[in-house]
Amino acid sequence: MKRNLELFIFILLCLSLLPLSGCDMNKPPPGGKVTEWALGKAAGALDAFSEEYGDDVMRALDDLKNAEYHGGPFENNLDSARTYLLEQMQEKYGMEFIVAGDEDLVNYGPFAGASYTCDVAPKDAPEQVTTALVSQTKYRDVRDSYAVYFFKDEAEAPVLEFCKTKDYILDQRISLEMPGTARKWTADDGLDTYLSESGAYVRMVLRFEDNLDTRTYAEQILDLLNSIGQLNCNLTIQPKANKTYLFHLEANILDGFDASSYTLEEIEERIEHRLMAGDPK
Repeated sequence: MKRNLELFIFILLCLSLLPLSGCDMNKPPPGGKVTEWALGKAAGALDAFSEEYGDDVMRALDDLKNAEYHGGPFENNLDSARTYLLEQMQEKYGMEFIVAGDEDLVNYGPFAGASYTCDVAPKDAPEQVTTALVSQTKYRDVRDSYAVYFFKDEAEAPVLEFCKTKDYILDQRISLEMPGTARKWTADDGLDTYLSESGAYVRMVLRFEDNLDTRTYAEQILDLLNSIGQLNCNLTIQPKANKTYLFHLEANILDGFDASSYTLEEIEERIEHRLMAGDPK
């Protein structure tokens, strides 16, 4: 098989150099459409090679794709990956974790190795679910977002109070979220440090009244954007009416969000587009 692959590579190399080498190879037509002639020769050679060795090449590619990484912190199977991730979580947070949701083990070949993700939760607090990731190469230290539970109540409370000041917000779903990280956060780090350094944000899914005109929705959203500067956290804002998200905005309050860059007309146009298109499936 190795000999076949070497032959294949050699043929490709020779064909790529034909126009430069002056090789005979039945010679190109006088006056020379050299490129067309060379491509024809290459196509013929590849067809012949594919007919004789094509199955071997495909098997070799499949073998390469399915080959495993050696020397990783866990083996390429669910039991080994699960045990490693749970040990990592226990070492990181000083408590026992259990698998609380879907598991996914994917092998990316002999160089990147396998990656394992699952939902986990503390054994004594199964409602505190987070997603965690480890891999045999790049992410040997577990990456997770469990730290939201150290700061959740403190971060969400001001946002909930803010929503109560807006009579056009009929209901809300507020949640502190963060990207997965290998960094070990503790409650002692403090909310301000956590919000400014972790990439965390508060997601606001807001319920507006159904069947209003787009100008009214735009006025309400513009008022919202002009008011959120008082909050001390980054936000993802998703007002919803008629079972459709009217608007989506990631507002980096901690980096100096500027509401004046949004006009009433622009917001109304975006609302009209979303109402026509509906939410992505």
